[in-house]
Amino acid sequence: MPGRVLIGAVAIVFVLAGCTPAAEPSTPEASPSVTESPTPTVEPTVEPVVEALTIPECETLVPLALAKAQFSESTESRGEMTATEYPVRFDVPGVTGALVGAETFRACAWAVPNSDGFFALAVASITADTRTSLQAELSAAGFASTTMGTVTAFELEGEGAVSSIGATYLFTGDVLIACNGTSISLTGAITGSALDAMRTANPTLGL
Repeated sequence: MPGRVLIGAVAIVFVLAGCTPAAEPSTPEASPSVTESPTPTVEPTVEPVVEALTIPECETLVPLALAKAQFSESTESRGEMTATEYPVRFDVPGVTGALVGAETFRACAWAVPNSDGFFALAVASITADTRTSLQAELSAAGFASTTMGTVTAFELEGEGAVSSIGATYLFTGDVLIACNGTSISLTGAITGSALDAMRTANPTLGL
């Protein structure tokens, strides 16, 4: 009898063990989410566009009809010349250096055949430092200056070895317009024509 009781007790243990509910699996704790900061957008640096200076052809700068009206009916175009060939009248040596060092340059000449009569025009880009030093040199040489709007003009007239001489220099923006001839009446008209042509060719530069 005791043996039966023991067997029964063991059986009850197994039954109870089989009826014990299984432990639920533990739910792992969720890892805290990490919010990444948005990467700042770097705007590309846009360099300002610098418009190139355009210098028209000689005939556009000074039409032959104007050259004849201002100088002589026999006037002819002699075409272009280099910076070192451009004649500088009065004691202003810095002019040649400014023309030679110009990034953009054009010089033209007109003359009366079989005579000493001629005049020349030069148009060039210049730096701010060149403009400052050249204006100081012109003032020291006795040139009178006047400013109207965006243009500063320097003019001087005198007697040369053969005839009267005159010179006009116009400064506007980063441009130099120079003319050497027989009078400031002539050189003033020629540089004025060149200035109008430059403004037409470079409408956004504020010349």
